[in-house]
Amino acid sequence: MRAVTAGQLDYLNEGNDLLGAGIRNGSSIDIAPLDATFRDSNRAPLHSWFPYLEGYSPRFVQSVMREYLPNARRILEPFAGSGTTPIVLGQLGIESAYSEANPAMAFIVQTKLEILSMNLTERCHLSNRINALNKQIPDRILQARADTILCEDYVSTFGSSIYFDPDIFDIILKLRTVIDEILEEDYILGKCLLLAVLAILIPVSRLKRAGDLRFKTPKELAVGSPCIMQMINERLLTQASDITLAVELRVPSIFACDTAADLHKSVDGLWDGVITSPPYLNGTNYIRNARLELWFHRKIRSKSDLRSLRDSVITSGINDVDARTDWKPVTAGTKRIVAELEQKAYDQRIPKMVGGYFRDMKIAMSALTACLRKKGRLCIDIGDSIYAGVHVPTDDLLIEVAEGIGLRTVERVHLRKRISKGGQVVRQQLLVFEK
Repeated sequence: MRAVTAGQLDYLNEGNDLLGAGIRNGSSIDIAPLDATFRDSNRAPLHSWFPYLEGYSPRFVQSVMREYLPNARRILEPFAGSGTTPIVLGQLGIESAYSEANPAMAFIVQTKLEILSMNLTERCHLSNRINALNKQIPDRILQARADTILCEDYVSTFGSSIYFDPDIFDIILKLRTVIDEILEEDYILGKCLLLAVLAILIPVSRLKRAGDLRFKTPKELAVGSPCIMQMINERLLTQASDITLAVELRVPSIFACDTAADLHKSVDGLWDGVITSPPYLNGTNYIRNARLELWFHRKIRSKSDLRSLRDSVITSGINDVDARTDWKPVTAGTKRIVAELEQKAYDQRIPKMVGGYFRDMKIAMSALTACLRKKGRLCIDIGDSIYAGVHVPTDDLLIEVAEGIGLRTVERVHLRKRISKGGQVVRQQLLVFEK
């Protein structure tokens, strides 16, 4: 299979097939289109505990390993998300380290890994405690006082925004009190309840996750919110069942640091590979979309906290851009796209976002390259995007970035077609590089 070079930029033109010269189809390495989505994870034990639409399935990790890292013993995951990669690797006996800039997601990954590190007897005992807690929750909420500090943090962070109906908001504030009590009594049990509540905050709110987080329409609000107590009950029942069925970790998966750009400072330079899916350049503000979970988890207490977290992640949303964003293009291809967007974009933050994204990704990929041994491989799941009619070939441009820092492009694999917000066909690909 011949390598695809950065010179073959923007091979997808209107009317052409998504597969160009030198592009493999995912089916050739046993990756079905839906393997590159969260669909299967949404049904798998532990992976389904928190809905993470940006994730991929356990089967995707296994297929990538089998094809491109068959002899790897040490693998990094710089954008851990809900933890699919470190969990699968730990269950397979592969040493792994990961980073995750969103503190709420880092908590979710750490909780899952902590549970999977228990033996079956310990997990069965925890399952029984979760079932017992599930029966106690209504009474404990009735007896609890609302957490006034959390309420004050809400006002400091969100101002006059109303994200919950008053009765739901009161229950949520009381749940925070109950969780803190249980954390004192039984730490891992308290973490399980906290994870369950984080997973239901959006469904019981006035918001809807539809790409970006948005307010529900009057028609959607008229349907009514799901019962918060029933949702918690279902989440805890799922946890109690999954804990006894899940495959135990054979080796630990270690949280190394918050951001991918700092991984080379936290781990040595002898890793065999990387399997990851960085933020897509799709205008999504991943931190802003997690604001309710971050607030409830006490990781943001003011608007400035939210801004600080946004500044720590890869620039991928319009709201990530501010006066401090370094958006000077880092490659010739990026410069061309940014210039076109400056002429055509409806919002002048868009070209800055695009320039900032590839600058941030160059920093992250350079750090990852420093962590790899010679011939180590970097496997990246990524998608392209379209703004104001301008195609931003993220995969092509990342190849240009990678080869500019000394990586060799081994292969690119077409995973599936996607549809942009404007209805245009875009793509999702797996890029494989070698040091």
